[in-house]
Amino acid sequence: MFIGRVVGTVWATKKVDNVKSLRFLMIHPVNIDKAPNTNVIVAADTLGAGIGELVICSYGHAARRALSEHPNELSIEAAVIGIVDEIEVDEKLLHGLETEKLRKEFPAPPK
Repeated sequence: MFIGRVVGTVWATKKVDNVKSLRFLMIHPVNIDKAPNTNVIVAADTLGAGIGELVICSYGHAARRALSEHPNELSIEAAVIGIVDEIEVDEKLLHGLETEKLRKEFPAPPK
């Protein structure tokens, strides 16, 4: 699993039958310092994540299993399995990450 930011939506009017009901998003994986990794991935989304949101994604069989009781019949490699509300990190355990920086990068959602 990894955390990433939704950076776009992928529109495909022609798809294979086993993914016709799925929506696809472009996800930019981020590291704990919120620095983007170099690659962007396409992930199936059934939760309704929006552009700019942080999401939890899984890969491979785990991604297919999250979306279907018949994972071998689903042609995807990645799926959004959660929308992040908040991230809490113990800065004593994570060297080099300041609490204030984390709060700026991952603000708590309004209540």
